[in-house]
Amino acid sequence: MKIPSNMWVEAWETAKPIPARRQRRLFDDTREAEKVLHYFVVQKPADLARHLLPCVLHAAVLKVKEEESLEDITSVKKIIKQIITHASKVLRFPNPEDKKLEEIIAQIMNVEATIARARSLKAKFGIDKCDQEEERKDLENFVNSFLEQPEVSVLGAGRGPAGTVIHRLFVNAQKVATMMPLDEELKQSGPSDEKRLNSGSVADFPSPAGREVILRTTIPRPAPYSKALPQRMYSVLTKEDFRLAGAFSSDTTFF
Repeated sequence: MKIPSNMWVEAWETAKPIPARRQRRLFDDTREAEKVLHYFVVQKPADLARHLLPCVLHAAVLKVKEEESLEDITSVKKIIKQIITHASKVLRFPNPEDKKLEEIIAQIMNVEATIARARSLKAKFGIDKCDQEEERKDLENFVNSFLEQPEVSVLGAGRGPAGTVIHRLFVNAQKVATMMPLDEELKQSGPSDEKRLNSGSVADFPSPAGREVILRTTIPRPAPYSKALPQRMYSVLTKEDFRLAGAFSSDTTFF
């Protein structure tokens, strides 16, 4: 810096002395702040929501996790862990893809629906009001299985704790259905239902929408000495439809 004819030395010697208040600032914080405010002003609601989306998703996951801790649903816990892992990978980038964000939102919505469904089932089955501990455990196991499985066996059938509640729900639904005007109910009902209304009796369960018949057997085909193989026939009969399907097997060893 002190070598003669150095560029910095020459620039320092030829520079005019100017007070600091009159010098141009290298970083104009006022101008940069005005740029930021202008950027906020011209933002559309969609752009603003996109900027806040990581915070919104974080708050939504925390809220869902808090609600799940009250219900203690095993399947929901697994889904929440998957949501956290997926969201941490997607939101790591400054401009995440819309499709991936929609997948995260859909997962959160499914978790919310499952929690709401669990609370509705617990309220309908009266788990909190049950005094007997064994009956309460049976109802809790039934509700938890019903949330995680497509089909659940009702232990004790209509005489068990779950079956009693289901029967009561159907009875209440039938009472509400029979409160409609008589003319409308006669239009919607058939001849057998009309006789039932005239007699004044109300069935506990609604009339069946259809009838299904499944036949299963094991017989030797195509010859009596063939190997016995399973056979199946399925039939469904409704007011407007009739279907018949069969699945037959034959021994092809010697044929």
